[in-house]
Amino acid sequence: MIDNAYQPVRDAPVNYTWSADGSSDVAITDLNGVFKINLTIDEMHDLGNFSLNFTYPGDTYRQGSSTGINLWVVSRTYIDLQSTTENRLSSGDYWEFTAQVTDDNRTAAVKDKGELLDGCDENGGEILVILEGVDFDQTVHRQIVQTLCPNAGTINHAMLLDPQLLRDDPLSFLPDGFGPVNVIIRFSENLPHEGCDPIDQQMLTISGAWDPCAQVLNSDHYRKVFQYNGQGFSLIGGTQLTVDNQIVYTSEIDQLTGQPIDKPMTVTGQLVDELDTNLSNRPIQVQYEMVGTELGVKACNGGVTDSNGFFSIVCPLNDIQAGQAKVTVNYYSYETGDQYRYSNSSITKFFPVFSNSTMSVQEVGPFRTDIDTYRFENGSVFPVLYLKESFHIDAMLTQVNGNPVGGKCLNIYLDPETNTRPFATAITQDGTGEIEWYSGDPDDNPSRKGVEPSGQKLEGFRTIRIAYEPTKELPGGCKAETTPVVNGSYEDIEVLVRSKVDILLKDHWASSSGYQVGDEITGKVSILRDRLDVSVEGETVIFTRQFWNGTGWVTNNVEYSVTNEKGEANFSFIYEGKYVAGDSVGEENAIDGKWRILVHFQESSFFQEEFLNSTPMIYLGENIDTSNANFWSFRVLTVLSIMMSFVLLIGAIMYRNYNERRRIEIIRGILTDSLMSLKASNDYIATIFDCYKQLVRFFRGRGAMKKVYETTREFEDAVNTMLGGITPPEDLDILFSIFEEARYSDHEIGADQRDRAIESLQSIINHLSNALGESMLNRTSVTESNLYGSVVKAGEFVDSEGQTRIAGIDDDEQRDGFSL
Repeated sequence: MIDNAYQPVRDAPVNYTWSADGSSDVAITDLNGVFKINLTIDEMHDLGNFSLNFTYPGDTYRQGSSTGINLWVVSRTYIDLQSTTENRLSSGDYWEFTAQVTDDNRTAAVKDKGELLDGCDENGGEILVILEGVDFDQTVHRQIVQTLCPNAGTINHAMLLDPQLLRDDPLSFLPDGFGPVNVIIRFSENLPHEGCDPIDQQMLTISGAWDPCAQVLNSDHYRKVFQYNGQGFSLIGGTQLTVDNQIVYTSEIDQLTGQPIDKPMTVTGQLVDELDTNLSNRPIQVQYEMVGTELGVKACNGGVTDSNGFFSIVCPLNDIQAGQAKVTVNYYSYETGDQYRYSNSSITKFFPVFSNSTMSVQEVGPFRTDIDTYRFENGSVFPVLYLKESFHIDAMLTQVNGNPVGGKCLNIYLDPETNTRPFATAITQDGTGEIEWYSGDPDDNPSRKGVEPSGQKLEGFRTIRIAYEPTKELPGGCKAETTPVVNGSYEDIEVLVRSKVDILLKDHWASSSGYQVGDEITGKVSILRDRLDVSVEGETVIFTRQFWNGTGWVTNNVEYSVTNEKGEANFSFIYEGKYVAGDSVGEENAIDGKWRILVHFQESSFFQEEFLNSTPMIYLGENIDTSNANFWSFRVLTVLSIMMSFVLLIGAIMYRNYNERRRIEIIRGILTDSLMSLKASNDYIATIFDCYKQLVRFFRGRGAMKKVYETTREFEDAVNTMLGGITPPEDLDILFSIFEEARYSDHEIGADQRDRAIESLQSIINHLSNALGESMLNRTSVTESNLYGSVVKAGEFVDSEGQTRIAGIDDDEQRDGFSL
């Protein structure tokens, strides 16, 4: 209380009256003119609008005055959420909540259940349901979706979530159709029920502190906020990834250099939501793995969608085998904070990965491991193979990126321009892509043919081609692949095919009695291609004439000769005995007149050189005195030597036949003992096992069974081979089948198996006896001649008693010698 000078009125009495119950009292101002009134509102106090009046009676210096205020005695309003649906919803779902609105109708300090409000009038009130959503740009949008009045204290609201309708509504709380939504339930003041003041529609568009009611102390019990990640909800939109189909190549040809270069895989596609809206600036993850390999999953470079939702992700294909790529494209909404707006999306595609292959021939050479080359005068060097000889090829098939291609069939051609069919095939090794092919190996080359003549062409340049041709299927070659993923390639290598030669003495220049001085010595050799026995024409043969000087051989003359069409080359010279032409007269340099001729086939581009150094010796003979000739001449000794050779040969053959007969007799003895045991004993299994064991011991000693782990059928095949058809294979098959039944099966070995074994053993023994020739002189009914059969007389017949009789003759009549 102040006076008109704005000075506080101190220690002045102020009368007050409370209209609710008519109570009154006096309050005294303090030094600042302030007075306080303790107004007690108990739990039974009436609700309503009451007045509190103040009166100052005045004093000597001041006039009196009066004033008053109106006060509402109200109850507390409580909103209690009873139930709500889950907070992650999709298009077509219903969001619903149920709450209870109560008024405690008291002013107690402790909150109690209170009374249920009902209706929109003085016993109830209005509740606003405000939904607050966030768009792509993080802008908040609010919308009053419903005004509710409690019914017996209960409010309920349900709404169908349709993102398309939300997107079409200009005042929508979710203008993008999807996103998180906070729910605000706001009780409007309806005295004597406390609540929020009315809110202007424009306030909904303000960011920040948009609702003054939120600033009111203790307003949290009649203004409820349900967060989107709690009792609120999020409308989650579905997302869809589309990925463009493609055929991937691990390499491409550089337009400038023409060389193959590595090429990455580019995965392209688009990300949209379920309303077919492009989702821009969204991260996309791509990973892939090659089907059927152990390389594992590889991640690609990261990328984001553009303004139209398209993406293009580059995936390096380093060290990748061609085949089938399993590509997985993922969109994770949480990476951009969209986990309450969009669901994750993933798609898997299978792309065929093709690659250009590279064929490289590492080595070509004769035989299994040899390497041979020939250098021409111009410096050109070519690998060498030999006619009719085996050869080997080492090659490797790789992709352009260097990865080996294993398990592929390669065609091998010899002169592919003329021979269009493959010569052989080879399979690349897994892990390395290499082949180590050898023509003499039956596993690599069943024909085991080497470098064969091509038509009339023997020696010369030939082309070997190693080709990977996945789309071709040629007779004798590889089969076409069903789904090839590596492009074909080949490499040609030009080789020089040469021939090895044999030097044969055509005209022998040796003399058993030696030569005399002045004799003409002539000789001729024949040059034939090795393995073909075809003459070599037009090549040079060098004859080197040497003499023995007591310590070594000294060359005296070299003679060159060219082979004719028969491959023959000859030489001739006059034998000078101990003398050497060109030396001093009378000087004997050739000790004992020893001379020799060395033959050297000179190397050429098409033929390998060959030497023949073990040639007949030429020596000076003695003058033959025919008067002293005796019986032991050279001719006699030669005839005796030939006769002795025939005797030794016949003896060796007879000894070999004796050994063979001895072996057959041993086998027959084993089988005969087993046959007798089967007939005499009831222990069939032991007899069969013992027979098989003795046969194994016998044939193993003859090399028929080198490995203890050979099967019964392998042993049977070895026995058939060694016996050479003496015994029929079907009898051996029966015998070994019975052994297998006794050894490996659960069948009972009885009389039937015994009879079969006896029959097969008897047949084998008979054939062995025939092989030994023991039945050749035995006369049996089988060997009886049928040239003259039994004679049937005229009128001869067999009566009912089985007696042979002749018509017209009675055996009981007395024969008197008279007959008609």
